[in-house]
Amino acid sequence: MKIYDFDAKFFDYARTWMALHPGLKEDEVEQRYNEMMLSWLNAPAQWLNGEKPGEYFNRYTEPRDLIKLLEEYMKRDIGLPEPLYSRIVALGDVCAPYLVRIVQGEHNSDKLRGTALAMLGDMDNALPRELCIDLICQSEDEEDLGDLAAESLKKGDSSVVDPLMDRYDDATEYGKMTILDVCSRFPVNEHAYAEMVRGLMTEHDNRGYYAGLLADYGDARAIEPLMKAQQLVDLNYLDYIEVRNAIEVLGGDPGEERVFNGDPAYEALRNM
Repeated sequence: MKIYDFDAKFFDYARTWMALHPGLKEDEVEQRYNEMMLSWLNAPAQWLNGEKPGEYFNRYTEPRDLIKLLEEYMKRDIGLPEPLYSRIVALGDVCAPYLVRIVQGEHNSDKLRGTALAMLGDMDNALPRELCIDLICQSEDEEDLGDLAAESLKKGDSSVVDPLMDRYDDATEYGKMTILDVCSRFPVNEHAYAEMVRGLMTEHDNRGYYAGLLADYGDARAIEPLMKAQQLVDLNYLDYIEVRNAIEVLGGDPGEERVFNGDPAYEALRNM
């Protein structure tokens, strides 16, 4: 099976298109981008022997062939064609087991695994729970696969909360924050609630994050610690705003606003 660089072909088309539409400003070109893309996808292409780029991958019906193409594009570091991505997602359940195996394969590149995760998410296909929990617990930052795994778990139900919290103490610091992000959508676990409150009061650099989690969790008990947090002397202005918003979301009255003279964000906003 031949590998075509769809991105390069589209950029060639785009240059020709813009030459035929002289005088367009940059923002006007951006506004007409979708029009340009649709035109390219639906026009017979000489480099595809007259086939339309948007329909080219419809010839493939076997999941193995499509997954092989996916892996080959990633291996060669060629931009993954949107029509190939869409074809795999459209076939749904027949391709899902192959994508799960890619995600499970630790020898695979993060780029390939992340693409497979994204495809499964677009299929609304539930990933194996234990796999998602492993990815979350091992994640070091937002560039890892943990965030994508978390999005998959959020599409489920509250039954995921206890297994997540069972792994909480052994997770990375970023993994712990991601676990609580998932748990904030399902207010059923006291340990999760307590860790959100603890983070609010002790995690100096992430107080706004924990305030947001408590707002999502929706438990009015959090109003009291949030009221205390907004009076902390080492609270920065942006986190302060998140804390006040959380209080209001939970039905509380944050009271009169504090001033933050000297805080860069506060001064910048005040001087606008």
